Amino acid sequence: MNAGAYGGEIKDVIEWAECLNDKLELIKLTKDELNLAYRHSRVQEENLVVVEACFNLEKGNYDEIKGYMEELNRRRIEKQPLNYPSAGSTFKRPTGYFAGKLIEDSGLKGYRFGGAMVSEKHAGFVINYDNATAKDVLEVIKHVQEVVFEKFGVKLETEVKIIGED
Repeated sequence: MNAGAYGGEIKDVIEWAECLNDKLELIKLTKDELNLAYRHSRVQEENLVVVEACFNLEKGNYDEIKGYMEELNRRRIEKQPLNYPSAGSTFKRPTGYFAGKLIEDSGLKGYRFGGAMVSEKHAGFVINYDNATAKDVLEVIKHVQEVVFEKFGVKLETEVKIIGED
């Protein structure tokens, strides 16, 4: 899905990916053939399974890289609800907005359904605070989407991929 954070994305470093298609054939796709965009790729479009990938990484100074990694980890610890299970950032960033800010401005921080809750630390995360079921999480997501659309006219799309049946 072209994951990314803090200004970098997979599209910045990937060279190719070998994927399994629905006919159980292996196909090798170049960076351009992967159609990488914000939280999107050909892998999603065609329900491919990535089995191997090649990345072009740059050599750098060990101490600088380690320091940068520690800084990013510190920022994550400060801003993200890492003390609860979650699937990570729940919603994509809508063009011109930040999902977490829209959710917070809608008064939904701490909104709960069953064991699932909009994180009080970062409203862009739906967390499992008390043995949540998948249905609990989906209900929170649905409610958040409805309220944000009602208040701001912005449709929040999930960043997490939801599979299976209701």
